[in-house]
Amino acid sequence: MRALDDLMVRLRTFVTDEDDKVLLVVEVNDASSGLVVKSLDILDEEVDDAVWLFVDDCTTPWEFVDRVAYRIYEKRELANKALAKENEPPWPPLPREASDRTMAPAARMRALMTYIRDLSPNLDEVKLVCALFPATIADPAAYRAFVLELMAHSFPSPWCHHMRIIVRDDMARPALGDAADALRGSATYAPDLAMEDLEKAVEEQAADENRSLDERMQALVTLAALDHAHKRFSDALEKYELAGSYYRATGKLALYALTLNGVGEVMARADRPEAARQHFESALTPAVQRLAQKDDPARGDAVPVLLNITLNLGNLHLSQQRWADAGNYYEGAKGIADGMANAQVKMLCLENIGICHYMLGRHVEAIQAWEEGTVLARGMEADEPLRTLLSRQRDAYHQLNLFDRRDAVMGELRQVEARTQQGVS
Repeated sequence: MRALDDLMVRLRTFVTDEDDKVLLVVEVNDASSGLVVKSLDILDEEVDDAVWLFVDDCTTPWEFVDRVAYRIYEKRELANKALAKENEPPWPPLPREASDRTMAPAARMRALMTYIRDLSPNLDEVKLVCALFPATIADPAAYRAFVLELMAHSFPSPWCHHMRIIVRDDMARPALGDAADALRGSATYAPDLAMEDLEKAVEEQAADENRSLDERMQALVTLAALDHAHKRFSDALEKYELAGSYYRATGKLALYALTLNGVGEVMARADRPEAARQHFESALTPAVQRLAQKDDPARGDAVPVLLNITLNLGNLHLSQQRWADAGNYYEGAKGIADGMANAQVKMLCLENIGICHYMLGRHVEAIQAWEEGTVLARGMEADEPLRTLLSRQRDAYHQLNLFDRRDAVMGELRQVEARTQQGVS
């Protein structure tokens, strides 16, 4: 496919040949984003340089850097266990900036990128390729400020020497359109890709007999997700079930749980809630079994799957007004999100836990959950979740005739709404 070939050539050229460029801004839409991420994975296999890819949601720059720090920590833990078996020295501890949320996100990100660059034994031969490609960008203005501050550098001794940095921009809501003009050593690239390219490329990968079964099954799961997105439910179920049979037979428990969860999501969207519940609950078993494999340092691959399953069960029970069951699953999801340092999901869980408590008449517990979420949202400077949580409290205080507390919340709520309105304008 010519478009995909062009994308690979552009990325490879930026990494290996463009000595005068440090930053490449890649403009994507929802269709082409997945292709760029896949191409970066392929590039990682092709080049000798160290490619680090970070794809978590960018709700706020603070939270995005938290997730980057956690990903690096996870990789360090796995690497050190492998090195210990070979009697090799471990990776050094992460810098203090990794967990110092009093620092600006850009400063923390610089420290983390410098840390992973310095893991290379030979910087003259191996560059750090750092791709910041968040799945979503909630606040383009904050994202722009973060990237511009991160990439500010001076010659002849820039902080980002021996690096190539690739960042995402969103075609629908561009934040970095003028980055090439604002930053020295920058370029912008908008690949000519469409959803049809993505489906065709993945179909070719799934049908390619020269690829391993693992690779083909991963492609099949991707195709199932695309079928689901386009409401081709029977096609999605067929692919999920085929991949699930393979993963069950090969003992790949996290991926087996992923396929069962995928079937549940298709059933839920097809308005078959009981079948959805059965598959979500079935998916819990292999996910928990995988986490119990304590002799395998890679068992953490089940954690995000388990989080998704638990959230799906909470959402399903919430939609059916089974408040107690929904609340229990959201409590479980909150604990998992807390362990993953995923503040966005934790805030969502706290909001829904409060709803469940309130509907059960547990008004004190509901308000406590919303207040905990509010504290978290303030610390993350996440105005949209903060606005929602404050609105929940305002309505509850009004209904409970706690007018002083209602008025106090309304004061902060007006400030948040004013900030949100300024951001839109």
